[in-house]
Amino acid sequence: MTELKKLLPKEPMAPISISTDRIPEGEEWGYQLKWDGVRILSLIEDGNITLISRSMLNKTRLYPEVTSALSGLKDQRLLLDGEVVYFHPELGRPVFQKVLQRERSRTVNAQAPRLTYVLFDILIHGDEDLRPLPYIERHERLKDVIQGQQGLLLADLFQDGNTLWSWAEERNWEGIVIKKLSAPYREGKKHQDWFKKKTSVILDAEAPALIIRDGRAASLVVTGEGGAYIGRASLGLNDKTRQLLLAYAKQYPGTCCLSPLPSDLHKEQLSWLSKPLQIVVTFLEWSQDGVMRHPKLVDIKGLKTP
Repeated sequence: MTELKKLLPKEPMAPISISTDRIPEGEEWGYQLKWDGVRILSLIEDGNITLISRSMLNKTRLYPEVTSALSGLKDQRLLLDGEVVYFHPELGRPVFQKVLQRERSRTVNAQAPRLTYVLFDILIHGDEDLRPLPYIERHERLKDVIQGQQGLLLADLFQDGNTLWSWAEERNWEGIVIKKLSAPYREGKKHQDWFKKKTSVILDAEAPALIIRDGRAASLVVTGEGGAYIGRASLGLNDKTRQLLLAYAKQYPGTCCLSPLPSDLHKEQLSWLSKPLQIVVTFLEWSQDGVMRHPKLVDIKGLKTP
């Protein structure tokens, strides 16, 4: 193990959910957009680049475009913190599912979407451990270090949290992160220095199956881009809709389209559909496994009595 790897945090510093709708204000706070991607620490030492996940797994081979973007810094000794994202050019915002596809496939091919590394912190620079320094100083040091490096983005720091929040809401970004500018880097969530305020995610998806309990449509199995399983949704169903769903399932019986079957569906009675339902769901955030948290059905398109 290199000397730099020994200095890795046990877990990256993470923002905690804000307990109120009110955004902290004042000169002691800074604000950043919340980038919807996969958290990655990068170690650069003796000309070698290593990418480490939130759970301390080696992800170097999975993100070659990130190691390429960092190659201009190979003559330095660095420990950096950031997020690997896919920036959708048409939507004008990150799309987490594209990064999740890379994580799930564990392979990279010529057709894979190009990902970007967005940096927001620097922990080690040369022989200096910068973690005790105030965040504003670390952010300025990071800006100097990566300036001019193609393929790397710096998470900008803003002074007006309410304006940034309105901007994120209007453009369907994941939310904002609120950081105390005087705070050191503290591992995990045992702090009161970084907060997150999240918008609700609205997503067009498909339902290839119903979960049946006691003869009723209890919930929908939901898949996203590429047919990947992203969870189940029941909030928003009423008795009439449940009856219509059962009728729809009888008209369009199908076979299992998920392989392997997600573990949380193993014990469920599933009614697969030959014609998946087109739905709209809203939820608070993605889990690290790419599953929706607290989903709610907004619309089930074209559902009517056969």
